[in-house]
Amino acid sequence: MTQRDPFDLEAAFDAARAAPAPLPDDLAARILADAQAHQPRKPIWQRIIAAVGGPAGVGGLVTATAAGFWFGIAPPAEGFDPLVLVGAVEQDIDADLTLMSDFGWGNDEG
Repeated sequence: MTQRDPFDLEAAFDAARAAPAPLPDDLAARILADAQAHQPRKPIWQRIIAAVGGPAGVGGLVTATAAGFWFGIAPPAEGFDPLVLVGAVEQDIDADLTLMSDFGWGNDEG
């Protein structure tokens, strides 16, 4: 023999979902203010490091900055000059050959 419960639980849940209780505005404001007060504030330098990608991102930026500074101060003598491509600088082939012979890289046999 089964006994039936006269209270329909699913109907009560449906009625509660249809008309949710409103949250008072002053309670919502107090909840948000309390949550904001409990948020930890990090110093500006920690926020900047986190935005860049952490210590690995800072290390990459420092390396790129140092390399760019070094190439700006002392560019490689035997490197390719990108300004030759746009025609801003003309490349002197004779000067390059003279430079090679000055360092002993020329043809010493003949």
